[in-house]
Amino acid sequence: MAAEKLLPWAKPLLVSSTLTQATIYVLRPMITYRAIELDGNSAQIGLIAALYALFPVLLALQFGSWVGKLGEAKFIIYGTLAMMVTSGALIFANNLVTLGIATAAAGLAHLACMVGGQSMVALRAPRASYDRYFGFYTFSASVGHMLGPIIATIVAGSNGTLPKSTSNAFLLGVALTIIALVPVIRWRNERPTVEGKENSEGTFKAAVNLVKRPGIMAAIYISLAISSAADVLVVFLPLFGTENNFSPYAIGAILAIRAGTTMLSRFFLGRLSQRFSTFQLLWWSTIISTVCCAAMAFTHTPISLGVVVFIAGFSLGVGQPLTMSLVSQKTESSERALAVSARLMGNRFGQFLVPATAGALAAASGAGAVFIGLAVLLGSSIFSVKRN
Repeated sequence: MAAEKLLPWAKPLLVSSTLTQATIYVLRPMITYRAIELDGNSAQIGLIAALYALFPVLLALQFGSWVGKLGEAKFIIYGTLAMMVTSGALIFANNLVTLGIATAAAGLAHLACMVGGQSMVALRAPRASYDRYFGFYTFSASVGHMLGPIIATIVAGSNGTLPKSTSNAFLLGVALTIIALVPVIRWRNERPTVEGKENSEGTFKAAVNLVKRPGIMAAIYISLAISSAADVLVVFLPLFGTENNFSPYAIGAILAIRAGTTMLSRFFLGRLSQRFSTFQLLWWSTIISTVCCAAMAFTHTPISLGVVVFIAGFSLGVGQPLTMSLVSQKTESSERALAVSARLMGNRFGQFLVPATAGALAAASGAGAVFIGLAVLLGSSIFSVKRN
């Protein structure tokens, strides 16, 4: 089974996904560093991080509807082009207001790539191979998440606890998105794989009806908790590093470690799924993630933080592809793009609320308190894990 060839659309998608995800992991930590350079405080950094998810929360369901009309391939292309433009705009974001606006635009561009990519897997992969294809798709994202912080810190350099040039890193984002277009640009004239159903009841009501189905709401909440935890780590580890005098190189390496072990867990997800049930994998991975997030608050050296993040990365990597697979399995093909978007809207809703709350926690008690908050969030999602 491991030697089974990928379907023709999969390789271009995985290459493009790797590069767009690398771009977002170049941009997000550097946005935090740019905010620190602009004398932003913890609460303002949390608010800017929340703006990343604001428009996705408002438009995720509409994107799911548009995929059925425009096609998932075009969404990937449009999202990548928009990410290129916003990467360039960030170079000129020299106050907190323009930084926040550019961050919000980057979040919307990234959402388009995600909706297009996840819909493509949900619509084109054989149902029996969902775990495998979603595992590969999220694996490609993890490769990007690992490479992004490493090359960003190399390009940006270091002046002690801050980069020498965040603008260089944003320019790197422009270059990565240009390369990401190469394997997918030939899809620009493709029609939707499955035409979206016209819902007389409206997109929002159709999504609400989908979410009411057994197991879907639980999958969305688990996904929300996991994605919010991973997102907050990307944003607040740089702040935690500056509070504890870690260099940008150390933080870049720690972010890469998290992505690397997440990548490892997704690479072996197919084998893990054969040995353990979805319930067992979600239950234990969420418990381990909860313990690790709490432990991060008590680490005060790059090595100890790196060890804890190493374990957390592996456990956090298991949940996302499994929730993608669960949501796809419980819907019809004509509903799948909307279901994917509903799940992504849940993720972005968490990524809107949690960073703002984390910023308030960090302002009151330091960045370490953020990790305790993440542990509480992940712990609450354990109760959503059902045996079926």
